[in-house]
Amino acid sequence: MKALDFATEIVVLDSGSTDATRKLAKKAGARVYEKSFQGFVEQKNAAIALATSDWILSLDADEIVSPALARELQAVAQSSGTADAYRIPRLTFYLGRWIRYSGWFPDYNVRFFRRGSGAFVGGTVHEQFQTRGTVGLLRNPLLHYSYDRIASHIERMNQYSDLIARDKFKRGQRSTPLWALAKSISKFVLTYFYRLGFLDGRPGFVIAVLAAYYNFLKYIKLWELGQRDIILDRKRESRDSF
Repeated sequence: MKALDFATEIVVLDSGSTDATRKLAKKAGARVYEKSFQGFVEQKNAAIALATSDWILSLDADEIVSPALARELQAVAQSSGTADAYRIPRLTFYLGRWIRYSGWFPDYNVRFFRRGSGAFVGGTVHEQFQTRGTVGLLRNPLLHYSYDRIASHIERMNQYSDLIARDKFKRGQRSTPLWALAKSISKFVLTYFYRLGFLDGRPGFVIAVLAAYYNFLKYIKLWELGQRDIILDRKRESRDSF
């Protein structure tokens, strides 16, 4: 919370954490609320509704505001800003180093905005803030401490690939094992070569391999959902024939 000393208020919306999050946040002076998790879009919009300041900075639990970014945010707020919302670059720390390539940087996201200027939209994952006004760009990055272990990275990919596959299936998309493999290979080439992942050293190679695996998971799970529908249809047909 020290990195947020510049803020006039801190709002924490907890969705059932089992550690000392709520206790520590209250001790640091934050207003803490609880709400069962119903999706990233719903959670973030609920948190926005709890804020009272003119300007809002939306942060995830694994992100930290750098001193340089804090000064830049203060300058925008004090001058009332030239835009209604601002994109902030995000710099991720992974496997012992800051990742500057691999498609992970600058990773611009709208995170700083006037209260009432818009809302988060999107599917089950990968939500984005959509504003009705103008969008500016900030220079200094938000520091992202993503995964402490590769196992955590893989666990997150497994969770997100489930959600993404279901979203795609609901939108009528379908897949095959061959398509899943093709998407996996193309993702590795894109990440490691086109997006210069090799310049991130060994972590860059790990990122490219896991990005390929993540793509494979998304599309093979999408294929699996389609197969379940086919199996259910065949079961109904065989039952109706008797």
